[in-house]
Amino acid sequence: MENNCDCKKSILSSEGFGISNGVSTILALLAGFYATKTTKLSVIGALLSLLLTDPLNDSYSIYISLKHANPEQAFQKFKGTFLTQLGIQSIFIIIVFFTPSILLAFIISSIIGLSMVLYDYNKRLKTKTEVLKEMSKIMGLILLTFLVNSIFYRYYK
Repeated sequence: MENNCDCKKSILSSEGFGISNGVSTILALLAGFYATKTTKLSVIGALLSLLLTDPLNDSYSIYISLKHANPEQAFQKFKGTFLTQLGIQSIFIIIVFFTPSILLAFIISSIIGLSMVLYDYNKRLKTKTEVLKEMSKIMGLILLTFLVNSIFYRYYK
């Protein structure tokens, strides 16, 4: 069980990876959906598809990369990452479902999602500068997705 302790502190901890990956993926998608004026029905359909594939694919990739060294630990990482991502992405689908617009869903999801990532990073990263740097990367990815989709929508609608 010593390895379990080391893994919890690692940047690839199941919960940590599940939180940052789940939040950044969904927020970037919501930004893109808003930029392209996607219907709520299409957004929910796309997020349901993602809910079925993304946690499983990410978790399985981690499992495959770790199973040669320690199959039991690899399975625990698979299970932890899968459940964390599934839970996080489910929260965002519920938010989209119950909000009247994609913009409001994006705003609420951003507040909740970035708060989760900030909490997680504060637990795992050593300095506030490191936390700020990593948060900036996630926000930059979301902004980039919004800008690219806005340009695409403007020129190809």
